[in-house]
Order: sequence, then structure tokens, then C-alpha cells
Amino acid sequence: MKKNNIEEIDLMRIKPYWRNPRDNSKTIEALKKSITKYGFNVPLVVDKNYVLITGHARYKALLQLKFKKVTCIITDMNEQDAKEYRIADNKLSEFAEWDNDLLEQELREIKGIDGMQDFFPDMDLETFFSQSGGQKITPIDGIEIHKQEDKLNSAYDGAGNNDRTIVEIPCPHCGAPIYLDRKELEDKLNGED
Repeated sequence: MKKNNIEEIDLMRIKPYWRNPRDNSKTIEALKKSITKYGFNVPLVVDKNYVLITGHARYKALLQLKFKKVTCIITDMNEQDAKEYRIADNKLSEFAEWDNDLLEQELREIKGIDGMQDFFPDMDLETFFSQSGGQKITPIDGIEIHKQEDKLNSAYDGAGNNDRTIVEIPCPHCGAPIYLDRKELEDKLNGED
């Protein structure tokens, strides 16, 4: 196991790896917006000589944002491991895929969806929503979710004590009716199959 230290480092002491194989120039503007809005939350990884192993795009964005100090993970990786990790870390993100149904649900709960468009430069979010169900983007806030949960609870509570009552409840995200067998639901909640 490699030894790592987390430190605040003067940004000017950090050196980009001279042969970084990843062109990340298209991500800089979106990264700047993300850092400005949400903060700098993913440390740079550098070796003991402050040469970047991962975080080249974040480094460039931080320079343009005129950061003075930055949180870094300083690792004692040898040069071979650093080369491998630099490539592996960048390549791993390419394996990920979006679950469009879950993405749509998450995006619908965000107020001011226009700000998210910066992170989807190859996709028009309005078109994404119209193709996924023909509905205009309608963010759902926590109050609306709680209202739907209250409806769900009252529908469930009022369903009686019959063992095989079908309960109609509204989806807390879109309001569409969902039909559940009360006995099956109770069995699952109690850990029975």
C-alpha cells in the first residue's frame, strides 16, 4: 500500500506531467463553472516532486480561476506506477454509462435545469426530456416529494387490513399511479420472500 499525505500546496509549485496523453481542453470551461459553483472537492494527485499524476484538467481550471493554494494528495508512487495510474485513472471514466431513467429523475428534481446544460454539451436536455416522455422539464422540489409521500402513506393506511389489498399510490416523482399488493409489500418490509 502506497503512503499518501494530503496537503495544501501553492499552485505554482505543481508541475504538469510533460507527456500527459489526455487532451482535456474541452473540459476546462465546465470544470471552472463546477469549481465556482460547488467548490474544489477533488484533490490533485502529485508525486513527491509535485509533478501531476492525475488532475491535469482541474489544475488548468484552477490556474485560470487564479487559485493560490490547492488540496493535493502527495503519493510515494514510483515512476512506473505513476505512469500506469495516470492512464488508468483517465481511462476508467470511459467505462461508465448513464442510466437515462435515473438521470431523468435526478434532473427533474433540480431547479434551474439550464445550469446543468454546461455538463451535457453533446445533448440538448430539453430534447432529452421530450424524447423520454414528452413532458417539459418540471423540477420537483422536496415539498412536492413530501406531499406525494403523505398521499402514499394515507393511501396505504386507509387500505384496510385485508391480506390481499391492492393499493394505488402515486409515484413521488411524477405522480403516476403505482399499484402494489399490500401483503407483498409487508412481506418485503419484514424480510420475508
